[in-house]
Amino acid sequence: MGGHGLGRLEDGLVVLVPHVLPGETVLVQSLKIKKSYQKARLIDVIEPSPYRVSPPCPYFSRCGGCDFQHINNEMQAELKNEVLLEHLLRSRVLADDEQYRIEAPGKAENHFGYRQRIRFHVDKNGVPGFRRYHSHDIEPVTTCLLAVPELNTVFSQCLDEDSFYRLIEYHSSQIELQFSSCDNSVVVFIHMDRKPRPSEEKLAGKLAGKLPAVKAVILVGVGFQPVVVARSEMNSPAGVLIGFEQPLPSDDRLHMHFEAGGFCQVNQEQNTALIDCLMAWADLSEKERVLDLFCGMGNFTLPMAKQAFHATGMDLKRSSIRSAIKNAEENTISNCHFEQKSALDGIRSLVVDGQKFDLVLLDPPRQGCSDVIPYIAQTEAARIIYISCDPATLSRDLLLLKEEGYTIERVKMFDMFPQTHHMETMVKLKMSKK
Repeated sequence: MGGHGLGRLEDGLVVLVPHVLPGETVLVQSLKIKKSYQKARLIDVIEPSPYRVSPPCPYFSRCGGCDFQHINNEMQAELKNEVLLEHLLRSRVLADDEQYRIEAPGKAENHFGYRQRIRFHVDKNGVPGFRRYHSHDIEPVTTCLLAVPELNTVFSQCLDEDSFYRLIEYHSSQIELQFSSCDNSVVVFIHMDRKPRPSEEKLAGKLAGKLPAVKAVILVGVGFQPVVVARSEMNSPAGVLIGFEQPLPSDDRLHMHFEAGGFCQVNQEQNTALIDCLMAWADLSEKERVLDLFCGMGNFTLPMAKQAFHATGMDLKRSSIRSAIKNAEENTISNCHFEQKSALDGIRSLVVDGQKFDLVLLDPPRQGCSDVIPYIAQTEAARIIYISCDPATLSRDLLLLKEEGYTIERVKMFDMFPQTHHMETMVKLKMSKK
């Protein structure tokens, strides 16, 4: 449950404890008692699990980011798979005799140094770090073992620059660093609580000039347009591109870009594993039409378009659609159409127009997509592939899809976020009603 270990007292009361493993005997201190459970903190491990390891990060247990560093890398994926299975069984998405539908987990090769994007918070003294475990307090850090080396290098250089501290000292709440693997550059975002002044724009320019790997420093916030300070003529986030090469199962490669600040999977290695699995499960023919209701910059839409007759992508974010269209053009993929609409408005309009699809891809945000599910069957889609980062909302939505006549064929968990309890899950469903 949320990365906690679960134990029971003699009276049966559930106790949730972070940083413990199944089968361990531990000494804990009670922190908060609820009606049906209590939370506790770990004092000592009396009998450790054989899968317990020493966390390599000096901030572990104080920083709230990683909660699995005490677990052997191989066992992390197995435990996540067990958590996923428990969700699906408890919610009755799967019956006991359907456990075989959950495949072996997609384990990560790189357990550290995989994040392409990282965000730091800034405390009241202008010191950057991560939120402490279940707290709004900030744990100052100088590095993060989950980040790709290029991000740690730039962050370390920022910490050596007076202009960086002067920028974040009073009016900044967060800092983000985003890595562009196509040119090995980094974009730095400074989140401001008010419109930046000319003096702060000059500080951003000074910072950008001191950091050779940084292509742009972008000052962002609510109520004003982003201010871009870059080495070239780029003057808006739309002109600052993050890029990567995406290998495909066919040995082809896509050249992908998205606008700075846009969304992409943080783990490129596991993104490739997701695409490989998607293409195998989709098994598309040149006569089939596919619909991607949360398409982003075309991460999944374009690989499917390479095999299908036609692909349609919808996304609410204008910058994502701009990027998807450009990516299709750059990769000479012409059998696709992208449109800026929410998933709900998009599928409603498609149903009204009488459009039909063979496969629908759902990759919603954490809250899921229960609102669009009643419309999917009206597209006559025989297959659905659902990608989720939250087992709870996934279970809820799978139950709704079952009510619409779809049955679950395959489930696979991908360890997209090693050293944390978070996971990515792919589910294939088929229409069973006749």
